[in-house]
Order: sequence, then C-alpha cells, then structure tokens
Amino acid sequence: MQISNVLFRNFGTKLLALGIACATWYVLTGQRRERISERNYRIPLSIVNVPRGTMVVSPLPDALDVRVRGAFTPLRALDPAKLEAVVDLADATPGEKRYPLGPGDINVPADVEVIAIAPAEIRLVLDTIAEKTLPITADLTGQLAPGAELEEVTVEPRSARIVGPAKTLARLPSLSTQPVVVEGRDASFSETTTLALPASGVRVREGQLVTVRVKIKPAPPPEPTAPPRTRKGRS
Repeated sequence: MQISNVLFRNFGTKLLALGIACATWYVLTGQRRERISERNYRIPLSIVNVPRGTMVVSPLPDALDVRVRGAFTPLRALDPAKLEAVVDLADATPGEKRYPLGPGDINVPADVEVIAIAPAEIRLVLDTIAEKTLPITADLTGQLAPGAELEEVTVEPRSARIVGPAKTLARLPSLSTQPVVVEGRDASFSETTTLALPASGVRVREGQLVTVRVKIKPAPPPEPTAPPRTRKGRS
C-alpha cells in the first residue's frame, strides 16, 4: 500500500479533526496568551452561621479591600457587585476570637486569584442573647419658667422588657426616655416619647412607647425676711 494512499484516505475527515484540535488548543491556551492584569475592589463582609442564641457585639468593618489578579478577559467579566468576603461562625462560642482572611474566603471565579486582603483578619466578639425587665425613668431637660416648681414626674408603662447582649444588659440598672423638654413650662403636661436605647444591639421587646406626665405647681413665695435687729446703746 502506497504511503500517499494512507495519508490521503478519508482526507476530509482527517482535515476536520485537525481543525477541531487546533481550535480546541487555541481556546484552552487563549488565557495564557492574554496579558495578566490586577485590580482592586472594595467588597462587603458577610458573617454566616451565627450560632443560635448568640449575637455579634463587636464593631465590624463596613467593607474590605481586595486585590485580584488574572487574565484580562476573566477580570473584565468579573462583577464586583457579586463579590463578598465570608466569615463562617459555625463552630464559634461566646467570647472574643480573631479570624484571619485568606483567598478562600473571597468568592472569586477559579481563574481569578486573590493576592491581597485588607484588613487581613477580623476581630469578632460573640455574646449570648438575654432578656431583662428594667424600670423606666424620664429624662427631663431645660429650666421651668420663673415661679414654677416641679411637683411630680411619672411614666407609663413603668418598666420595659429589652433584649440584647447578656453582658451589656447585666450592667443596666434602668432605661431612660428620649429627652422631654420642660424649658419655660409653667403648667402640667404629658408627652408620649420613646426609649433611648443604651447600647448597640439592644432592642425593646415590650414598652417602646412611653407617656411622661409632668406635674408643675407654682413655687411658694419666698418667706419675708425679718428686719435687722438694732442694738440698744448703753445709757
């Protein structure tokens, strides 16, 4: 059998196979021929799998700065709005812990490399969630009108039930209302207001609206002063 017959047998099929192989090679090696680029992004931080009955009480950064590297085409197709850094608290316990951030914590495609993250670690403090009922006190501000005197201040309801970090609630003896202005007042009045939340993470479960009743009466007139006594001279 002549070599030429072997080479040119099913020539069309062989040529098609060669074309497919070349096209496949071109596609697979395309990214290697592209220029490599780097870009910076500012992305949000997500805390996931917070254990039931606990809450994060430490401040968290608004966003993280990441620098990524890859071929031009994948970087151009990257949607910054879909990027985020994820910290998983599945096995966390109450207390303070530092979580280092690595490339695996950023949800980038496989053909994009994370080369820098700032900050490089996140400090998290977990506390157990507690409830507590506390008395309410009215926060009065300002000076009454001249000749007026504060007689009595009452609030309704007298107490509120709050929910929040256990350590924070343990330090709270009472709750205050938002400021109630008495400046220039000379007559009794009532005002509906809300509670002033004492710390981050604390919320009101019962008793958010508070009616403050302020009783004002005329101040008693000043007592007359006795005239000075004169000393009798010796005769």
